[in-house]
Amino acid sequence: MGGAICILSMLAGCATTSVTVAPEVPMPGPYQIAAGDTLEILVWREENVSGKVDVRPDGMITLPLAGDVRAAGMTPEDLGKTLHDRLSQFIDNPNVVVRVVTMGSRRYFVVGNVRSPGMFDLRADLTFLQAMAVAGGFTDFAARGKVRIIRVSAPPVMADYDAIVKGIAPDIRLEPNDTIVVP
Repeated sequence: MGGAICILSMLAGCATTSVTVAPEVPMPGPYQIAAGDTLEILVWREENVSGKVDVRPDGMITLPLAGDVRAAGMTPEDLGKTLHDRLSQFIDNPNVVVRVVTMGSRRYFVVGNVRSPGMFDLRADLTFLQAMAVAGGFTDFAARGKVRIIRVSAPPVMADYDAIVKGIAPDIRLEPNDTIVVP
């Protein structure tokens, strides 16, 4: 009898459990310049054209010789090519590099029942769970399963914190200017 119990105990220890894993959060695409960003334009051997510029609310930048150029929605590489083409009228084969110095447009907001509500800088790969950690976590009165993420260019997204933590639902990658509302 004792041997049978020992064998059953060992078999129970070998039992497998099934865990549902949420799909992986997709990686974001290439960085797109937006209003509020600060760029550094470097034109090799052309100090008068090189320098820092702010992307205006209308998405434009102003650069000597090139004038007003749309930057919002472009990658730094694409903007470099555009500036190369514009400057080629005045400079022989300009070598242009565009760097993003500050991402003034990359923010998100957390309001409601969290310990530290406010405005935060958005990293390219930040997810909802990480944003909740940055905001200090939930208060005792938070409805963790009824969180809404309000997006500027899309319908709100419902987020169930507990389901995400358990792996039942996928984590949600944040987008610029998202507002997380915790009831």
